[in-house]
Amino acid sequence: MDAGAIDWNAVWAEEVRQNHSVVGFRTGSALWGEKRRAVLYDTHVSGRRVEGTLSALPLVRAARVLDIGAGPGTLALPLARRVRTVTAVEPASGMADVLEDHMDEEGIGNIGVVRKRWEDVDPPTDLRLPYDIVVASFSLGMEDLRAALQKMDDVAAGSVHLFWFADLPAWERRYLQVWPSLHGAVYRPVPKADIVCNLLWQMGIYPDLHVGLMHREVRFVDLDEALVTCAPKFGVSGRKQEEILRRALADWLVPEGGAYVLRETSRYAHISWKKEGD
Repeated sequence: MDAGAIDWNAVWAEEVRQNHSVVGFRTGSALWGEKRRAVLYDTHVSGRRVEGTLSALPLVRAARVLDIGAGPGTLALPLARRVRTVTAVEPASGMADVLEDHMDEEGIGNIGVVRKRWEDVDPPTDLRLPYDIVVASFSLGMEDLRAALQKMDDVAAGSVHLFWFADLPAWERRYLQVWPSLHGAVYRPVPKADIVCNLLWQMGIYPDLHVGLMHREVRFVDLDEALVTCAPKFGVSGRKQEEILRRALADWLVPEGGAYVLRETSRYAHISWKKEGD
């Protein structure tokens, strides 16, 4: 079949729906609405990944940046130290709370937080237009991707930068391995960067593409800490599921220097484009 005849937005939407309908699976506000979970996530974010992302952006001091799916400020906080202003769009209350705590603690005053899903953001009302740099880093969970991408392009005056999965990330490989034992159901992976690129072409946007390796290392004091941290992402509740996940973690984690280390490697795609005429 001619790739141009495929409705790539429909392909994306169907794969997102399948992912969101997986038994026991939670994401977005359903997963990160509780502040304690957001704090655990924030504690284990890799600084190496953050620096790699920042180095890929055309940062200048005068830039106005929009960070879509900002989480606990993983990018927004270091961006705020390097650019003029940052608008952080984050719908999960736990994540937004942690971000604002960091802002207060560090005395950062040039971040504006919009507590909405990107799909629900009304640019003239909610945003300070336009933006020199628009970033969506591993936050493309919306069903109508065409509308989401068009809105990103509309609010950008400079360039748009998407970071998304090029292959099965390590955590999805682990989901596929253990989900049937945990939930008696098959895990359905999120759609990948190839669909994003094909959709952009159909929209008349011809992005640059860079595929690189993403290394992640998480250290836990013991298996109990690993279990508490990982349980929400695996949809674990109850002692039976906890024991299944604990056994899996014991296989995945490597004892090292008095800690338990989880090392993962996967491929990511940096998809970017400049506005026409720039």
